[in-house]
Amino acid sequence: MKGQWQRQVLASSGYLELGMVDDAERALQEIEAEDKSRNEVLGARVALYVATGKWKLAASIARHLVKVEPQNAVWWINLAYSVRRCESVEEAETILLRAQEIHPGNALIVFNLACYASVCARLEEAKVRLRHAMNLDKLIQTLAIGDEDLRPLWGWLSELR
Repeated sequence: MKGQWQRQVLASSGYLELGMVDDAERALQEIEAEDKSRNEVLGARVALYVATGKWKLAASIARHLVKVEPQNAVWWINLAYSVRRCESVEEAETILLRAQEIHPGNALIVFNLACYASVCARLEEAKVRLRHAMNLDKLIQTLAIGDEDLRPLWGWLSELR
């Protein structure tokens, strides 16, 4: 049936938002074999692996997605997020610096680079990157206020309000 895979991807995403991981996985398993290699389906699989902490599996698929569809910034962000957890912050940062060259106006890439700078105690760099991300998207400030990676900057952030 045409469109079946799209409905299953949407269902999986919805289940993940509700914290229903087993149902999300079941939705993806029900996708026909010939559709399981679609980028959107693989992206849903990455989201599932991220939600379940299967970082190496998430990174492996995200690496593939970055190669076949580098213009999709989400794949880069997912790759860096996963690599940070299964390898290192430094490796994740390297990935996002490459991504920033392709997506210079992506606020989430810049935001994540600010987080990595903060985690590595490069606080002035983190502030510069965070200001840049907030200039790209005003909603980033709300995201930053509760992000544990940016805890050292929370006082500074509250002064910006």
